Amino acid sequence: MKVGIKTYADERGYNYIPKIIDYVDFIEILPLPDNGIYKNYADFDTEIRIHAPHQGQGANPADKNAVKRTMQCMKVAIEAADLFDSKTIVVHPGVYEGVGSAMRAIDFLKQFNDKRFIIENLPAECSRQRELGSTAEEIEPFLKSLDCGMCLDFGHASITERTSTKDYKQIITDFLKFNPKYFHIMGGSIKENIDHKNLFYGDFNIEFFKQCIPNDAYVCLETPHDAEMQKKEIEYIKKGKSKRNALSVLNFWRKP
Repeated sequence: MKVGIKTYADERGYNYIPKIIDYVDFIEILPLPDNGIYKNYADFDTEIRIHAPHQGQGANPADKNAVKRTMQCMKVAIEAADLFDSKTIVVHPGVYEGVGSAMRAIDFLKQFNDKRFIIENLPAECSRQRELGSTAEEIEPFLKSLDCGMCLDFGHASITERTSTKDYKQIITDFLKFNPKYFHIMGGSIKENIDHKNLFYGDFNIEFFKQCIPNDAYVCLETPHDAEMQKKEIEYIKKGKSKRNALSVLNFWRKP
């Protein structure tokens, strides 16, 4: 297993990396479409993985009115992946924009024909917006049409419980049938409807998350940039990792 952290490719993220680089196996960066700071990450002697800009930067593959911005965001992600020889590009499926949203998003992403894409599951709702790919049923057409893998975000899947008839363990277990090898992990609270906290915050069952991760996976911390805390988080993820195959997690999930 390789454990890394995520950062935005801005000055703040760049200045943080020296504090944690000796403890990570890789860094996932989100290159911003309006500057070239991501290129400076070549200064660091570690593996770089890429996360495409998303709705936070104005991209939405499902929105026909956001084509120009989304194209700009995807192009910078691909350029960054080329620069760092990243084997993966994490991509958000997008925000719901009425009937046909998923198909519009798929058609938009299909034009790149990039096998490095891995589609990340999103929470069912965020900032009062409905998001795509919050369940296995919703994300499967993306994976099949784009012939790509997925990034399983435990926090997004857990928060989705609030609007689902399934609990978060079943939602996560449903995603495991796609055999993900790349994961986002963080702490948070279903009760508070919050994620992206440190691993030891809230009511997320991090031990359950760990049981879902195969030993050959990439695990990316999406937690606050606190070097001492992230060192503890990395140690915790790697310590006592079970050799259980992720797809056998159903039996674990049934335990109280």
